[in-house]
Amino acid sequence: MRSDVLGLGLLALGAVLCGAGLPGAGAVSEARAEPALVAVPAAPVTGATAPVTGATAQAPAATAQAAVSGPACKLKGTAPVTKGAQLHDAPSGGRTIANFTGALVPMTLSAIPADPASGRARLSTSDGSPALRIDGYVAPADVAVYTTRDIPVISGHIWISSAQKVKLVAATGDSLRAELSISGSERQTARASAPCDAFALQRGVPMRMEVPGSARGYLMKTSTIELFDRPNGDVIFTLRMLEGTAQLFWSTEAKNGFVHLMSRGDLTIDAWGRLKDLEPLKKGEMMDQYIPPTTAVAGAQLALDKAPPIVKATRSIPVRARRDEKEKPIGEIEAGAEIYLLETVAGWTNVLPKALGMTPPDEGGFWIPAAETPK
Repeated sequence: MRSDVLGLGLLALGAVLCGAGLPGAGAVSEARAEPALVAVPAAPVTGATAPVTGATAQAPAATAQAAVSGPACKLKGTAPVTKGAQLHDAPSGGRTIANFTGALVPMTLSAIPADPASGRARLSTSDGSPALRIDGYVAPADVAVYTTRDIPVISGHIWISSAQKVKLVAATGDSLRAELSISGSERQTARASAPCDAFALQRGVPMRMEVPGSARGYLMKTSTIELFDRPNGDVIFTLRMLEGTAQLFWSTEAKNGFVHLMSRGDLTIDAWGRLKDLEPLKKGEMMDQYIPPTTAVAGAQLALDKAPPIVKATRSIPVRARRDEKEKPIGEIEAGAEIYLLETVAGWTNVLPKALGMTPPDEGGFWIPAAETPK
């Protein structure tokens, strides 16, 4: 029989909340970090894919999509997974083998379906460092994906900036297509395709854009502005912001009633705008006061009350969802991983990862043979 159920008490920003049950130990408490402000800056990155025209600024869709992304397409990182998200033992249907708690989890995401909204991707809770690795399948939307570099939306003019959270909308053998919700806009999005190594499961550090001392700042006069590829050229993008939301640009060049505009936030922009659509900032006015900050929320910090022993595995140990040798392993404790030892029942020991980023469902567990339990 299993021992008393472990209550998961969640302490978020000073408030204690009730949480999910865990098998065989004391209560778990959570301290969630206050959102931290992160500066968003950097120099525009050049590089090109096929140019895209039209105000919606969406890159051309890839052709001949495979059923899933290729074997080389593996996204890695350590980050929180949506609290309550489930890991399953099959690409569709199947049973739940782990629940995520909102704490940090090392991960590798692969076998991403061609349509990420309609299928599951393969997820292993390890990114190369020793971990209690559970192998299963998860809805891609439950795992945050970030850009690792600037991704061209419109060649030479518009990019999704690095270190931005994006939504995967398509996958091919060696590339992914992502969508960015433009901050401060009227639910406007920008899409771009890039090789798999342009994405990761962990946010990097935003780059800083160096603004020359001779530059002048400009704000949009209205909520909508057309961007051009050159003075008196073609419209390549129409930016639609919410009323009262100011989009800041800077420039050192003007020609024929047009201003060469530069900016970097979630989008990096290098394009031209009509001077009549812009409000020049007064000379000497600080431009950075108009740059909206971004927020980064750390994963939940969990701890066990009356914590059971923590041990380190000296070799790999298969993990099963049930106390049965005939049960197929759902993962393994990798050599060097630290784990909590919970109850031992009928020759089997239940364990949890030290970071408590995931827990088994009520009807399951992370079981290893008692004879192989690390000391």
